[in-house]
Amino acid sequence: MSTRSRRAYRTGLSRALIVDAAQALTVERGLAGWGMRDVAARLDTSLSVIYHHVGDRDAVCAAVVDRVYAEMDLQLDTTNWRELLHGVLTSMIDHLSGYPGVATWLLRNGPQTEALLPVLDAGVTLMLEAGWGEESAAAYSVAFNTCLGLIALGDQQIGAADPGLSGLLDMLDADSSAGPGAKQMQQMVERFTTDAEREATRREYCRYALERVLDGLQVRLDQLTSGPVAPR
Repeated sequence: MSTRSRRAYRTGLSRALIVDAAQALTVERGLAGWGMRDVAARLDTSLSVIYHHVGDRDAVCAAVVDRVYAEMDLQLDTTNWRELLHGVLTSMIDHLSGYPGVATWLLRNGPQTEALLPVLDAGVTLMLEAGWGEESAAAYSVAFNTCLGLIALGDQQIGAADPGLSGLLDMLDADSSAGPGAKQMQQMVERFTTDAEREATRREYCRYALERVLDGLQVRLDQLTSGPVAPR
């Protein structure tokens, strides 16, 4: 029996080592950029060993997402819903940029991993206590999904300038009669299309969007807690 065959059926591999390999592949290629055979090849093992320790590809992806969130060591000891959302989502904006595809996975699958459930419970509970009532879960998900959507959109642009933004920049550059509004847009788009600034600009933009979403949610909460609310 060859060394590779012995390796394929030995018991030395563990769930943690398999998730390590899948997580490393996610950093290199994105969560959607590898398959189960890639994980098996990275570990020099068989698919059956991975299925035995973790499960199918969906299970491996969920384990990677759970690991990524566990690494953030999120602090949930605040009693203020806005502080909790700001802390969690700011950490997410910074951390998930290193794991392309995780934000997209969460948009599609929701917070169905062990590390995310305590965050969800703490966040929605604080919103209930603050007076959000039946809108608590919806308001919580709006903040999360806004950030996830922007991170996921940015993941698609990694490695090359976004052709849509490049086209917009070319159009703005060619318009000699552009006013101050177009000029300001041009300055922002230039940062998104410059390699040295792109990643920092993406994060700054996500943080700006988060702050504005939280501002809007605060206005809504003030409406809910100040007395009768006009029909929407």
